Amino acid sequence: MLRLKTSSFIPVVFSAFCCFSSVAHAEKKDSVNGNVPNAQLQKELAVLRFQPDSASESCINALKELHKTQDLIDKKEQRSSSDPDLAIAHDVLESDFENAIEMCSPDVRRLCGVHDPDVKLAKACENVGSLPDTTPEN
Repeated sequence: MLRLKTSSFIPVVFSAFCCFSSVAHAEKKDSVNGNVPNAQLQKELAVLRFQPDSASESCINALKELHKTQDLIDKKEQRSSSDPDLAIAHDVLESDFENAIEMCSPDVRRLCGVHDPDVKLAKACENVGSLPDTTPEN
């Protein structure tokens, strides 16, 4: 039986995530809150890109699940936008985002906790703590 190392999937997972992450939650683009999990995960991935091998198996698995759900949504939307399972899939996608954030956060904290990090890494780490402003403008 052929066993592949998890670390060989890391660059693939990150690059694949980059391809669709900017359009994830497009259905909720009128709602700033719908983009908060996507934005937070993007910030975490920006940190992990400095050392992709530092991503844990749980982080990678959570990202894979996120990809599967996004692919499912894309296929369902291509077939019919009135599919009743689409709303459920979107809820699952939101949960997948939250799960990926939770699973990748320890890896991000570990990278951000290094003494005297690279300037770009330090900036990416600073950004992790800042969320987009979600207060509505009056």
